[in-house]
Amino acid sequence: MKAIYRSMFVMLFVVVIFSLTNYAQGNDNATGKAAIAKKAFEVCPPSLNSDIPGIVESTIYNIILIKKYYPSADYSSIIKKLDKLAETNSDPSIRFKAHLASIYLGFSDVIHVQPMENVYSHEYIYKQITKQLGNELLVSSK
Repeated sequence: MKAIYRSMFVMLFVVVIFSLTNYAQGNDNATGKAAIAKKAFEVCPPSLNSDIPGIVESTIYNIILIKKYYPSADYSSIIKKLDKLAETNSDPSIRFKAHLASIYLGFSDVIHVQPMENVYSHEYIYKQITKQLGNELLVSSK
């Protein structure tokens, strides 16, 4: 009987030790974030070319969020797509949002957005960018 208790204790001890070492090592958030950003970069360009305005608008919003949370990535190809979209799209709302997103990607060190959760309309983020452009960047000093 003591042998059974001893075996169970040893097994429990081994499980606890392996659990603690695994927990202590943690997960590699840098690799996880890089993988998420890479996947987002793969999905965004085709979505910007969509014929469905809602997909394009959502993609523009998501690009702003990606830049907010992954600022160190290279956004040059997405900026080019947004600039082209701002020039050629037939919907003025999409053109305006693409232009604002392009400006934000270029000046995210000056423009700060505060994303909100569980919102139906994404217009608030464009208002934040527009307000900061008016207040901080476009103010002329006399």
